[in-house]
Amino acid sequence: MKKNWYSKAAASLLAFTLVTSSVSMVSAQTPENAKPQVEKKKEQKKKAPIKSQQGKAIEKRLNASEATINNITKAINKEFGVNQEGQAKATLTKTIANKKYNSYAGKLKAEINKLRAIDKQIAVSKKKDKKNVADYETLAQKSKELQKLANDEIKRLKSLVDQATAPKGTKAS
Repeated sequence: MKKNWYSKAAASLLAFTLVTSSVSMVSAQTPENAKPQVEKKKEQKKKAPIKSQQGKAIEKRLNASEATINNITKAINKEFGVNQEGQAKATLTKTIANKKYNSYAGKLKAEINKLRAIDKQIAVSKKKDKKNVADYETLAQKSKELQKLANDEIKRLKSLVDQATAPKGTKAS
């Protein structure tokens, strides 16, 4: 038993020294301009915290939906070869481009439907929990912004399909 206790103590001491030494070494080697980035991240995270348990669950669903929309946007950009100006580089046939449009637009519309369901859940929660109305107002606003983002992405997708199917000499804008 004593041997087991000594090994646990030694392992925890080793882990502690590794963690503290690597942090001090990294902080000693980081350039001066890296520190403001850490401060910016802290500022971005300092939002009004959601207090209610129901609100936290809704916020988690909204964050998941936002991540899904961002992943779909990245996939669209990759599929159509979007450059820095937002123009499609890829040239696709009309049928392939329409299939891709239907696929991505369907995924975005599914996210919009999820967000609408979340809106209904927020409305019910707001009626039940009068003391956390501000939390639900914030969540409703975020949901509306995500719905607008998804709708804008569908419009952008349509223009990318038009650009990808246009003849090379006359790119649609």
